[in-house]
Amino acid sequence: MRPPPHGHLYAWVFLAACLLTACVYWPGMAGAYLFDDYSNIVENTALHVHSLAPEDWRRAWQSSPSPELRRPLAMLSFALNIYFTGLDPWPMKLTNLLIHLANGALLWAVLDRLLRFPGARLDPRAARWTAVGVAAAWLLSPINVSGVLYVVQRMEALGQTFVLAGLWLYLHGRTRMIEGRGGILPCASALIVAGGLGFLCKESAALLPLYSFLVELTVLRFAAAGGRGTRQLWALYGLILLLPVMAGCIFVLPRLLTPEAFAWRPFTLHERLLTECRVVTGYARAILLPTPRQLGFYHDDLQLSRGWLDPPSTLLCALLLAALAATAAALHRSAPLFALGVACFFAGHLLTATVIPLELVFEHRNYFPSAGLLLAAADVLGWLTPRMPRLRWSIVILAFAGFCTITLMRAIEWGNPIRFAYAEAAEHPDSPRAHYELGRTLLVASGYRQDSKLIGPAEQAFEQAARLPNAGAAPYAGLIVASGHMHTAVDAAWWNGLAATLGRTPPSPEDIAALQSIYLCQLHAECPTQTPELLRAFLEALSHNRPDARLSAVYGAFAANQLHDYRLAADMLSDAVALSPGNLDYRLELANVQVLLGDYLSATKIATQVLDMNPTLSQAEQAQSLLHAMP
Repeated sequence: MRPPPHGHLYAWVFLAACLLTACVYWPGMAGAYLFDDYSNIVENTALHVHSLAPEDWRRAWQSSPSPELRRPLAMLSFALNIYFTGLDPWPMKLTNLLIHLANGALLWAVLDRLLRFPGARLDPRAARWTAVGVAAAWLLSPINVSGVLYVVQRMEALGQTFVLAGLWLYLHGRTRMIEGRGGILPCASALIVAGGLGFLCKESAALLPLYSFLVELTVLRFAAAGGRGTRQLWALYGLILLLPVMAGCIFVLPRLLTPEAFAWRPFTLHERLLTECRVVTGYARAILLPTPRQLGFYHDDLQLSRGWLDPPSTLLCALLLAALAATAAALHRSAPLFALGVACFFAGHLLTATVIPLELVFEHRNYFPSAGLLLAAADVLGWLTPRMPRLRWSIVILAFAGFCTITLMRAIEWGNPIRFAYAEAAEHPDSPRAHYELGRTLLVASGYRQDSKLIGPAEQAFEQAARLPNAGAAPYAGLIVASGHMHTAVDAAWWNGLAATLGRTPPSPEDIAALQSIYLCQLHAECPTQTPELLRAFLEALSHNRPDARLSAVYGAFAANQLHDYRLAADMLSDAVALSPGNLDYRLELANVQVLLGDYLSATKIATQVLDMNPTLSQAEQAQSLLHAMP
């Protein structure tokens, strides 16, 4: 590897990029929590640690709302924020910004080391400028705004911290191997330990061995002093890359390829794969040529691709992606950095844009892939302007100016909840979620006062959301709950629309949450009790005969508290426990119903089980109260 030239200038340039990043993001620090922030942080009481008791921190570590995706290191970081600064979102967002800046420094360190290998085909000065330029562009890239200002996406950013650190350590080990000083153990340790720690933040960190393998294919080419090191590398990748891929294909992939895996999504596997051709192409455009209209938090207005020509852009995007991949493969020796950047972009979407039934679009999925595409773009710029430095610098300056402007504009929007909600609804007029969130934001800001000037626009936003295709139950629930809070008459058309929506397709998680919001509003006497109307809505949701733990649990609670049918409640809650055995709240609700039925033996058994299953402090107190109340 070539020795680095005198580098104080590059350090000052990178420091300036960090300060500029902090400045453009600063207006966004004043923003509020959003979307999944509530279930993961605000309403997740196990995270709200206010003592140094080890048991409290253990519960926080295990407090992820999803029983499948635990992400304990990320949850622990949220708990640390809450312990020192409470639930104020400002320190949460500031922590995210500091992680983003640290990741920029790690990216610079990785590129600075990688681009000085002979296989990168850059002279030392070009290598240093490319490394600092790509890292600075990545810090300021508008597509990373949601990865920083959307608090819960610290999971992604923190996971990539370990990915970048693992890549740097891996390159350090590879330097030793090339110089004949050993290094296979540091390489293996970097990938396994850093990848494992990153996985405890978010599952996307599991791609670390794939990224390092792509580095080998393009830049390093498994070079080592003597043949033994090369054989060791191939053995390493056989263990940490090939075997996990084979295991996934055997044990996980068959489940994902069944129709049942997509039963709760409004698209099939075929439609998802076709649509992702357009989504990934859109990501690439948003990374390299971003516009405010193209970016946004809500993308549920995206038209599904139902065939190669439905819409026609599906085939065009698929061909563009295939051409990009083929070009990168063909040039992997002559243009290794372009090939590596494109390969990392595609690899970064391997989990989120293929067969896993996730939502179709989220910008924060580009947090690492955007670095790859920026590296490829920098390499292309070097090809096109080999003897035109003024043109090259003009393009770079214009790109940075555009990135800074758009990121600043987005940060200003994120810094005010009402401004953000209006901007999202304006930029995505066909998004039911954007209009619903506008209505909800205005309603909360109104304080539910009938004389507030925000009430009318809030209702209009809910009604606009309800009129859009695939709106779901949330807009109707918003209208019903808003009317209940203000003690005004609930329009029968809203109940009819709610029931019709729930009966049309199997309810999504958002639909079930909407039903639950109405039930809780009536339970707490914040809304007038309308049991027949709510019962009709529940029955429509249940008519699809698709088992769902949360729907069973909410209906069970409704049956107990409003229908006073404790046998039905016990049956529904038993179904919820069977479908989600790790959810202790469902077990406690079932135990309470068993007490109402007089089945004290079953209630005692359930409460004892809860105490043996690592409950949160609140859950443990509920279980203890049940046991003490037994006759």
